[in-house]
Amino acid sequence: MNKWKKMFFFFLLFSISSTAQEYDLPLLLLNTNGATIPDEPKVPGTMHVIDNGKNRVSDSIRAPRYNIGIELRGQTSINFQKKGYGVELRDAEGVEVKESLLGMPAGDDWVLHGPYVDKTLIRNAIAHKLYRDTERYSPRSRHVEVFLNGDYIGVYLLLEKVKRGKDRLGLKKLKDEDLSGGYIFRHDKTNSIELEGFKSIEGHQIIFHYPNWQKIEEPAKQYLKNFYTQFEQTMRQETWKSQYERIFDVDAAVDYLLHQEMTKNSDAYICSFYMFKENDADGGKLNLGPPWDFNLAFGQVQYNNNMVVENWQVDQNMPLSSGNPYGIAPWLKTLFHDADFQNKMKSRWAELRSSVWHTVNVDALFDSLKVTLQSAQKRNFERWDVIGTAIGMDGKPNCGTGGGGWGGMGGMFNPNLCFNGYSEPTWDAEVEHLRGFLKDRIAWMDRQFDFREPSRPVLALNTKSQQLNKLYKRTQQGLHVYLSKSSKVNLYSLKGSLLWSQSLEAGEHNITLPSHLLQQVWVLRAF
Repeated sequence: MNKWKKMFFFFLLFSISSTAQEYDLPLLLLNTNGATIPDEPKVPGTMHVIDNGKNRVSDSIRAPRYNIGIELRGQTSINFQKKGYGVELRDAEGVEVKESLLGMPAGDDWVLHGPYVDKTLIRNAIAHKLYRDTERYSPRSRHVEVFLNGDYIGVYLLLEKVKRGKDRLGLKKLKDEDLSGGYIFRHDKTNSIELEGFKSIEGHQIIFHYPNWQKIEEPAKQYLKNFYTQFEQTMRQETWKSQYERIFDVDAAVDYLLHQEMTKNSDAYICSFYMFKENDADGGKLNLGPPWDFNLAFGQVQYNNNMVVENWQVDQNMPLSSGNPYGIAPWLKTLFHDADFQNKMKSRWAELRSSVWHTVNVDALFDSLKVTLQSAQKRNFERWDVIGTAIGMDGKPNCGTGGGGWGGMGGMFNPNLCFNGYSEPTWDAEVEHLRGFLKDRIAWMDRQFDFREPSRPVLALNTKSQQLNKLYKRTQQGLHVYLSKSSKVNLYSLKGSLLWSQSLEAGEHNITLPSHLLQQVWVLRAF
């Protein structure tokens, strides 16, 4: 039987079994012709993407079809019964190609995250959306339902993979004649650091991401290692505050740290901790982010007090040692607890909480996802019967019923360790538990920053105003602002009242503000 007849036969059987079923999420139909999907390398296959509002498997006849390479992905999660996948789009010759999927910008590499221990199905979607609301890049996503070789495998989150590019992380392409950047790298787990990256002078594992360890040349390896070493050494000095801002983006760090803390990410600053280095022509600075992997965030796991809403994640008791290369970097603790940096966080927290992170907007995000997943979650948990039970490190449900337990941090890699310090009886209860935890965490942070939320947000989500969070800086006299077009610049109080306004032409401006505004917290927008 030739290739096309096989495919026709496959989809004929597929359609007969599924014709009557309608799905309100987009469908992804993956086919590897029965081949087992390994951790690596990727095996070839095809993917149909069906997105008609109300979708049927039989719609695949008219749906876009892509050649793909597919592999398993994940570290701990690779042990789960519901697998995660990395998907690469390819042309007929097997060469990577960029395509837009489900309205997201074109890309060649995509992640299919399969929420399993996260029984809300929304932790990653919530976290990435909250970070994008700061107007910084975080991977975009869409919930989908997936069939693999005719087998329904549940609700997944189709995510952009962290990559360099104009529609993802907008760094310049690294060139041999200019080694200054861009680079993307991360603190993470690996058993082969000698191949994949280097150990910093503090003992952290730094893994090359762009260019990856298979493509990066020796001069670039050495350049990045020297740059990061210089940064660590600067942060060790008593005079660090007078030096570090020339090589470190402070505003980006404020947003990243506030987000990691708000989400109570159990892996914060330890694993999947991405950073990037700009080209010198763009400032050449070290940036924290983009964020990644919130499967175990928002009170999901008990070890290291991750289920309680109190305490800063940056103060986790995770000392570096020869057996534990995942501790919190000393420079991060130094930065976080500095009085000037705390003031910057306090000011930015007030701005975000009064607008995009206001409780009204957080509730709206939860409510929209509950509506989106109301039908699909039922099918997911018919396939994966995990509601009401904890899941172990080995990926098996009913963890702890045979005498296993948490074991504390020392037992973190014990197969008897249970994820889910709680197990709600329904999906709806899981979502509401997550909502309640996030609100309690936000309230705790409000108290630390002495912030009182206004009754209504200063600005609603999806405002059409020109966003300026990355395009202005406060100065001693007022502010420095860059405008891409002629605009009216407005300053608002946290209660939404207009404090100051001025019309400006496109370009850069140094603005002197009235003295009474210099010490106030305000929200800046341009229209």
